[in-house]
Amino acid sequence: MKRDKRNVVAALRSLFAISLLIMLLMLSGCADEKTVRFKINSVPKGAHVLYKIEGGESSCRGQWLYLGNTPLQGVRHLIEDEVEAADKITLKVLHHGYYDQVKEWDGVGFWEEIEEGDVLFWTPKLIPNPKEM
Repeated sequence: MKRDKRNVVAALRSLFAISLLIMLLMLSGCADEKTVRFKINSVPKGAHVLYKIEGGESSCRGQWLYLGNTPLQGVRHLIEDEVEAADKITLKVLHHGYYDQVKEWDGVGFWEEIEEGDVLFWTPKLIPNPKEM
C-alpha cells in the first residue's frame, strides 16, 4: 500500500516538473514579442487601414491585414526578430473617392520609430480622386 502511494507521489512530482518545464519553454518563446501601440486617423475620417509585412520570417508575410476604420487606436503584438528581418512594412489608408495613402519602413526603421515615440501615430490628409467621385 505504501509502495503504491510512493509511486503515485513520484508520478505526480514528475508530471509537475514536466508541466513547469513546458510553461517555461512557452514563456521563453514569447520573450521577444513586443507590444506596439498605434493611433491612426485620417482627414476625412472613416478610411480603412491595412498593413503588410514583406520579407523575413513572418507567418503572414505578403498579406494585407485589416486593422479597422479611422479614427483607429489599438495594440498589436509583434515578434521583434520577425519585424527587424522584414524588408518592408507598409501601412495603407484607403477611402472611396480619395487616393490611397501609404507609409513604409524597413524593419529596423519601424522599431526605431516605435521606440522613439512609444506609439505609431499617423494622420494622413487624403487627396480627392476626381475619377472616383
